[in-house]
Amino acid sequence: MGTKEKVGDFLKGAARWIPGIGSYQDKEAIREADHALRERISRKLDEFLGAVEWLKTDQAKKGGYKHLKAIDDLSRDLEKLSRLIETAARGWAPVFAQWKADEDSLARLYRHDLGMWDLVSDIQEEIEKITAERAIPRSEKIEEIRAILRRLERMVNDRELVFKEWSQKSDNIT
Repeated sequence: MGTKEKVGDFLKGAARWIPGIGSYQDKEAIREADHALRERISRKLDEFLGAVEWLKTDQAKKGGYKHLKAIDDLSRDLEKLSRLIETAARGWAPVFAQWKADEDSLARLYRHDLGMWDLVSDIQEEIEKITAERAIPRSEKIEEIRAILRRLERMVNDRELVFKEWSQKSDNIT
């Protein structure tokens, strides 16, 4: 490590002794981890979207027009959810906001988002099944994937409950 890095690490460690700085750094680390996780989820959904678009093209070439609408609906759901997750709030509030996120709430939010990752794994498994077969996917299979996507969307929307809890918590304190 160079001298600059050593000095930076020393100052970062020393700053933790200043009241409030350590918890601020901890909260920032959790926020960043949560943001990175949501970016990863969004990128994964974009990958799934590419696979589903390939499936749609493949089915059109094979004359499997009957299921194109269902596959197209799946594509739209993936696209919408990817953008929703990508732009979800980061557990941050401006300095003059009525409430501030505490470390426990941020950790709860991160655990919640880890649960979203579990659903992404389920989606991946199902999409791999329908694309690996290279056969016309059954409507039931597509609907199963869409049901998992709806569960994931509910989880994204539930993130707002965590923020509302913070707001109510700060209202009770003041």
